[in-house]
Amino acid sequence: MINSDRIFVSTTFAKNNLKISKVLIKCKKEKITNIELGSNHAYEKNFQKIVKQYNFRFMVHNYFPIPKKEFVVNIASSNRGIRNLSLKHIKRAINFCKNINSKLYTFHPGFINDPIKANRSKKNYDFLWGNDVLNNNYRLAFDQMIFSLKKIVKFAKKKNIKIAIETQGAFKKNNFLLMQKPEEYQKLFQFFTPSELGISLNIGHLNLASKFFDFSKLKFVEKLKPYIVAFELSHNNGIKDQHLPLKKNQWYWKIINDPDFSEMYKILEFRNTSIEKIKRVIKFF
Repeated sequence: MINSDRIFVSTTFAKNNLKISKVLIKCKKEKITNIELGSNHAYEKNFQKIVKQYNFRFMVHNYFPIPKKEFVVNIASSNRGIRNLSLKHIKRAINFCKNINSKLYTFHPGFINDPIKANRSKKNYDFLWGNDVLNNNYRLAFDQMIFSLKKIVKFAKKKNIKIAIETQGAFKKNNFLLMQKPEEYQKLFQFFTPSELGISLNIGHLNLASKFFDFSKLKFVEKLKPYIVAFELSHNNGIKDQHLPLKKNQWYWKIINDPDFSEMYKILEFRNTSIEKIKRVIKFF
């Protein structure tokens, strides 16, 4: 039985660049009070004041609070400026989590190359890269990620905030991403314990990565199980990261309904989706 208190709705369901102040008004009206503050909103002054008006249970994801000047967070970047800017943003987000009593802060583990921007097409939400030659220095990117994670883990521990990296995955742009395959997590777990760094298992990304790299979804989840603290949930066709609402009778329900995960956070990370469709999915639980 899944604990309903563990089901959160990501504010990414709203239209891109909509102010979080307007989204939260809508959530209150619809009595949706478990909220993940997502990454697709417009910048506003004093996010803390806006959020603290509501007696909601919050968690925070990657790019929130939205910075005034747009950039893509990449803690694995070979560009020291981008990497330092990303670390500064994440530390600011952790401080924000502390101030609003957030249950969890989740963020991306980084990319081998720096994306130009997030893709906000309604058909595909993968990141966008330019036509530059791919930097194939995977080892450098992985090492930079570990270096950054050590700093983030230390800072989060000091602030007493639970943190987790999100699993990545793509079918067409997989050569730009870190942390898609089982062996990558075996390496990661040599550096961090489950109490230091959790995993937010992105079901949509797992579908894409497992299809391209041809590995078992269930075996992958078993290997990550001690570290999993949350699930980012959405449906896709196995080719594009569509962030569609969950559907009945799909492979992922076996994982979601695993009794070992009954107390883990379930985050409904849909895009451009109506409240009615979200409530319909919540009833599936």
